[in-house]
Amino acid sequence: MDVLSANANVSRVPFFRFLNFEIRSLDSLHAEAEMTFDERLIGNPVMEYYHGGIIASFMEATAAIAVHPDFADVPAKPINLTVDYLRPGVKGPLYARAKLTRKGKRMASVSVITWQTDREKAVAEGLYHFLLV
Repeated sequence: MDVLSANANVSRVPFFRFLNFEIRSLDSLHAEAEMTFDERLIGNPVMEYYHGGIIASFMEATAAIAVHPDFADVPAKPINLTVDYLRPGVKGPLYARAKLTRKGKRMASVSVITWQTDREKAVAEGLYHFLLV
């Protein structure tokens, strides 16, 4: 699936529209996305940091697209997730890269990393597991 088709699918999902992100690259093992900063995504209004749940949701959405980019079949259902927050997500765009680490008949595992200005300075890392059937 190409990036244009994946972004068309993203725009059909109400929560994905709320997050306001766009797929930047996509292949059989990876999905990379960018989320634009918006005031409604703030968790700490004094410091203007992203809400942790928004970061985790963006990571989950990117991971789900890495598993099923076409959304044609039954969508992947998240069954477990672990997120490690490493530094605050400050005002500005947030990037995520999901890597499909294992995809079997019933389950898929995806590792995700988010960053802002420097990929080496991760905002959060996560491991997501999806039920495929």
